[in-house]
Amino acid sequence: MVTDGIVQVDGLKVHYWEAGDPQGKALLLVHGGIGDAALHWDAVMPMLGENFRVLAPDLPGYGGSESLPVMRTDVVLHWLKAFLDVMRVEQAVIVGNAFGGLIARLFAAASPQYVPAVILVNGGGVPDLPALLKLVQRIPALRTLVFSQFGKMATGKGMLKRMIHLETVLTDSFLQQTQLAAPAFAAMMQMLVSSGIPSTQTPLVPTLILWGVNDTFTPLHEGAAVKASIPGATLVEVSDCGHMPQLEAPDVFTWQVNTFLEKLARPPSLSRSGPKMLRNTSG
Repeated sequence: MVTDGIVQVDGLKVHYWEAGDPQGKALLLVHGGIGDAALHWDAVMPMLGENFRVLAPDLPGYGGSESLPVMRTDVVLHWLKAFLDVMRVEQAVIVGNAFGGLIARLFAAASPQYVPAVILVNGGGVPDLPALLKLVQRIPALRTLVFSQFGKMATGKGMLKRMIHLETVLTDSFLQQTQLAAPAFAAMMQMLVSSGIPSTQTPLVPTLILWGVNDTFTPLHEGAAVKASIPGATLVEVSDCGHMPQLEAPDVFTWQVNTFLEKLARPPSLSRSGPKMLRNTSG
């Protein structure tokens, strides 16, 4: 069963979805920029909930979550940590799609005590922000116009067709939900430009990278670059889907997540070192 709830995090309303055993090992799902948590994770939360406690919050400004009074990258990372604290979760495997992959990566790098493993899905690369955007950021009127247009373009039908390979995903409801997210996505992009990206960027925990190979927005070579930037990371190609494998191939996505985490949960061989077992991390 998937349920939703609202909690207060540092005085702000945070809406989240939850599935699975409240005492189970935790998965924290971080959605991408083109929609809220429900849009990204509805298809897989029931299946993931069979083995894990699954938490999927709406990021600030998305869905039912209030915006942050100060939009900075480090504040968003603190917000995630505070959310886990409120939910009494000591550790959670973090799963991030697209823009959420970057947030997941930065959170794991900054707070390794919270994150025993990371799963990045068609995302997680650290962008090289153009100097022109940094210049635009300094001019209020131009800044508002440019980032607003950026949000609308990123959630427009033409761009979504570049992202999504399985056309049946692109329903009218899906398109409407992505368009509703355009202002929040614009705010997140403006945040990255204005506050920058923290210097601590590399997770030092087991990392799985899942990449839909038919994504023409973030093509496969970007997944290879993410793999090269994270020591020991594993890249798995997911065929016949694009930017959102969890929607386009939910069974394959769930199997890959379960298989990766099952391997980590096995006791290491007595004859050699191995990954530490994942443990029950709910308070």
